[in-house]
Amino acid sequence: MKQEITQHSIPSNICHFFGMAYKHYKIVFVFLIAQIILGGALPLFGLYLPRLAVDLAMGNNSISHVVIVLGIFAGTYVLLQCLNGATSRGIYPYQNILRNIYHIEMFQKALDCDYDIMETSDGKTWYHKAYKTINFGDHSVTYAMMNGTQRLISGAIAFIFVAGLLAMLNPLIVAVLIALSVLGFAADIYPRRYSQTAREIEADLQKKISYVQDTMSNVAAAKDMRLYNLPALVSGIKEELFKRAFALSAKIRNRHYVAAVANNFLSVIRDITAYAFCIWHVTHGNISVPDFILFMSAIAVFSGWLKNITREINDLKHANIQANDLRAFFGHTNRLDPVNPTPISALGSEIKIEFRNISFGYTNDMVLQNLSFCINPREKVALVGTNGAGKTTIVKLLCGFYKTTTGEILLNGHNIDNFNRTDLYGLFSAVFQDICILPLTVAENITMLPPEQHDTTRILQCLEAAGIKSAIMCHPQGIDAPMTKTMDENGIELSGGQAQKFTLARALYKNAPLLILDEPTAALDPIAESEVYEKFHEVTANKTAIYISHRLASTRFCDKILMLKDGCITESGNHHQLMTLGGEYAKMFEIQSHYYKSEVTA
Repeated sequence: MKQEITQHSIPSNICHFFGMAYKHYKIVFVFLIAQIILGGALPLFGLYLPRLAVDLAMGNNSISHVVIVLGIFAGTYVLLQCLNGATSRGIYPYQNILRNIYHIEMFQKALDCDYDIMETSDGKTWYHKAYKTINFGDHSVTYAMMNGTQRLISGAIAFIFVAGLLAMLNPLIVAVLIALSVLGFAADIYPRRYSQTAREIEADLQKKISYVQDTMSNVAAAKDMRLYNLPALVSGIKEELFKRAFALSAKIRNRHYVAAVANNFLSVIRDITAYAFCIWHVTHGNISVPDFILFMSAIAVFSGWLKNITREINDLKHANIQANDLRAFFGHTNRLDPVNPTPISALGSEIKIEFRNISFGYTNDMVLQNLSFCINPREKVALVGTNGAGKTTIVKLLCGFYKTTTGEILLNGHNIDNFNRTDLYGLFSAVFQDICILPLTVAENITMLPPEQHDTTRILQCLEAAGIKSAIMCHPQGIDAPMTKTMDENGIELSGGQAQKFTLARALYKNAPLLILDEPTAALDPIAESEVYEKFHEVTANKTAIYISHRLASTRFCDKILMLKDGCITESGNHHQLMTLGGEYAKMFEIQSHYYKSEVTA
């Protein structure tokens, strides 16, 4: 999945970040304006101070006059330096808060963005590129864009003044200094372009390193890590990834090093040329000694500020690439909701689901091919078949996680693409194979709502209906007990089967009209599985339910069974009809029944 990134210009990104600052903290602009003025004025004070001192010393001035003039000048200079330091310290906390705001918004966006973005490898790489831009502290893109802009404007003010001063001596010297600085600027282009090219590789490596680190610290993988001696293997993979990342960083550093050497060489040539020019003028009596001091200082300042300006322009170009990565993640990850969405109230209380000529593929391989079927209101439907038949893909399409390649999915005749995404999500309660239990209280995990919105009676009813109430209520804190030991050593740690029952209680609490159970009993033994499905049948009496299972304990009480193979429906009917048919379903059921009977006999 390749994502197009909108290429915003540097001015556009500057306006974006300054606009973000203005939105949250208008005082930031007061500090920025002060920094721009002070940043441009302070070098000029430093430029004139040596000339003033020499001029006073060579003139017929009393000691007291010299002391007073220099004292006023130096006092003003110190005051401006103090103000500059105060503005820098004053703006820093706000810039840090602004970076944290981006952190929070990016975290929320990662939770909310389209499912197919975060599930794919390309999507994860894209996320890491964006996350990296705000995860480098004071070197993050928010600081780079704002501080770089401030320094560039301040430098331009000082540069224009000093260039005008040197032009009074001879315009040619200004042209020479600028030409040599442009060459230095050109020397920086290659390493920066290489850095830009390497960003994709760098983000991909960081994605893989993060995955390895997460795996090594994942409690769920801890048992396999120990029993199969995986730490050595995983550590080796991590070490190899770090070697590749270091080698890439070394290539980038080496190119910047060569550019820095070239820049330093050009700086020496530039300074020697300028100083020789001034020395020639003073020895020939064209300028006075105080003016010689002034022009020498101006050359040093001019070269420094010209170098700073070129560096800031290069830094802003680099920061602009990062800014585009960040803004792209916020602005282009989600499919847009329809302009005139169908109101969810148009569905009513009875919902009929229709898949009409659906085809879908994750890449070039089609998982579903011209699939059509209907699920009537309150109907219990089982999707069965071998791995890769397309069962879970059907659920992902129905929930709106993916968009169909061809065909349409209808709810009471309304295409699901015409609903707002959040409205569509509200129609489903689901229990998926991947269990999500957060380190919050039992009640918060069941309701997914803040404490003031909890319905204690309903929570207990759902826990009872799911068959997990006794395991929860044996804890002294009951439904106020913390879950998992991630944040609290006294947290409730559930077994695999208990965790699936717990997520069923969550699905029941949501009380959505459509219930999806994707392998909800995979961790249960056959007897417990049968009991759970009987309980499912009771609690879903007035709901439309879709079951996905490799084990067929759920199918006997279902109104309809869809047998899937290679993305197509090969058999359809209830349990009795399909057993009479004697096809794939009957064979699968008999095989599973045989194993259960064998276990009982043994």
